[in-house]
Amino acid sequence: MFKIYFKTIKYRPDLQVTIRSQQIQGWQEDFPGDFEDDAWVFTLDEDLFANGMEFKFVLEEQLYMMGNNLAINPIAGGGYNFDDIGINFPPVTEAIVENGVVQQKFFPPNLNEDIVYDVIVIGSGIGGGVVAEQAADLGLSVLILELGSYLFPTHVGDLPRQHQIAKTVDKHIWSLWDDFKVTNYVNGPGSQYYGGQGFCLGGRSVFWGGFIPRMTWWEMDLWPQDVRWYLEDSGYNKAERLLKKSLLQSDYQTQVLRYFERNFRDFVALTAPMSNETTNRLQNNVAAGIFSTADLLMESRLTGGQFGAQNLTINLNHAVTELLWEGDKVTGVVAYDLIADKSRTYRSQMVVLSAGTIESAKIAQLSNLKNPHQLIGTGITDHPIYYTHFALPNSSELYQADSSAKFMLRHRNAGEPDQANQPQHRFNVLIELGADFNQGRYVDPDILDAMQAAKGNSMLCEIVFLFNTPLVETNQLTQNGPSYYKPVINMQPGYISPAEWAEIGQIKQAVLQALGAEALPFQNLDLKQADLGGVAHEVGTLRLGTTENSVVDTQLKFRGYDNLYVCDLSVFPASPAANPTLTLTALALRLSDHLRERFDAMG
Repeated sequence: MFKIYFKTIKYRPDLQVTIRSQQIQGWQEDFPGDFEDDAWVFTLDEDLFANGMEFKFVLEEQLYMMGNNLAINPIAGGGYNFDDIGINFPPVTEAIVENGVVQQKFFPPNLNEDIVYDVIVIGSGIGGGVVAEQAADLGLSVLILELGSYLFPTHVGDLPRQHQIAKTVDKHIWSLWDDFKVTNYVNGPGSQYYGGQGFCLGGRSVFWGGFIPRMTWWEMDLWPQDVRWYLEDSGYNKAERLLKKSLLQSDYQTQVLRYFERNFRDFVALTAPMSNETTNRLQNNVAAGIFSTADLLMESRLTGGQFGAQNLTINLNHAVTELLWEGDKVTGVVAYDLIADKSRTYRSQMVVLSAGTIESAKIAQLSNLKNPHQLIGTGITDHPIYYTHFALPNSSELYQADSSAKFMLRHRNAGEPDQANQPQHRFNVLIELGADFNQGRYVDPDILDAMQAAKGNSMLCEIVFLFNTPLVETNQLTQNGPSYYKPVINMQPGYISPAEWAEIGQIKQAVLQALGAEALPFQNLDLKQADLGGVAHEVGTLRLGTTENSVVDTQLKFRGYDNLYVCDLSVFPASPAANPTLTLTALALRLSDHLRERFDAMG
């Protein structure tokens, strides 16, 4: 017998390392080892390798080590040593599967497949998390099936930040996104989608910027009338209450707004509404920070009674692979338990598909749901976004070393038709001055001092243009194969005209010139186009509408099914200039009320 040693501190037993070899079932079988004295130890019979051994280490039985195959000529009693210096694996791009002590204690799954729930919700992000929590509060028994694990108990902006000590604009409010995003898709030829998915408790609500503007009348042009009326009448108010809407109030914010009202009279300047709850001094409260459904659901699980955990079950690490249906009824939800490596089928009276624009369309296609108009997966769209970063020197009128302002500009005639009956000025302008202090959090004063020293006598700033756009009908998401196949996305940006491009260029130039802006080191002041999907605004794969030329109706019920609903960004019939979280939250609140009303009507 001989031994192969892989000494490692990076790939300890929470991650499994195995060996595959040409001489062991032709690379088809994983040979396990034991972890001893900080090394994976593999004991093999040299007689199997009379002509030498060619092999690779494999991580989690999925990822081959990078680089060339390893080769040895083993002899009896031999020992062959490898370590982290020479062995590297590709980054894990699949959902993280883990079952730590917090997950075990507060999110124990219910694996009983005989239970019939009132509602099964697939996904725990803004749409699914809000629907599930609110429906449970209303007395319905709810099961959430979430592909991801318990990752963070809150929005990452409420955690210690990942600061970048440099004179550059750094979106540290959700910078951990790059470390934890999953790319469960592939791009088709020429496709320009570069988004990602958040597979964890809370989904992408754990990683978002907290900006919650309302859609205006011109952004709602392609939305059904009853949905528009609901949003304007009470929906937005209810959603703002749940998301803890706040408006940054400071002398500097007021100074900035007055400056822009005075110098840019074609625009309305508005303080940016944020989902960022600060301390209630009257109640001596601890600040709640940025909203996430990880917070919302964690609080429910930690609390008893009707408004806590009484009606709410959360099964983490459950990847939904299929909806079973007969006629107009969904009869079961098939999910693969990633911890037990076992497929399970759960049942309920109602099902809410809230897995996100990509995953919900994928599940719909895997389930062969009725699709008479071929709209499932069609029209996936992200609105065009253009931005530039800049610095304000201490010579600028609005320079204040330790202050920040975040506000919107919207043209006074936005949405009004031009001579060709096309909407004008169909964009919002978002401006941050002192971006490093906008929702900044500095635990260590030494880091704050270092940040201030790095930027010198300047403020770090950003201007962003976000367009309203209809769905791009030639964009498509297609699931070719079983659930472990990644869907193929073919996606191009929405159109802006040469006149619109010229207009935002002129606005950018006027703002920067008025402020006395300067370029940051190694950058210029040109407008850059943001990656499609970069801030998770993609919509439209399961669009809502009043006619049969839609996938779901105005109550978010899937056409052709009596008990299947959808509640995520996939239902948006257009991609608004406004960031979409507030609107989705309002739709989720409306759906939870609707589900309660349906159960009441059934007696």
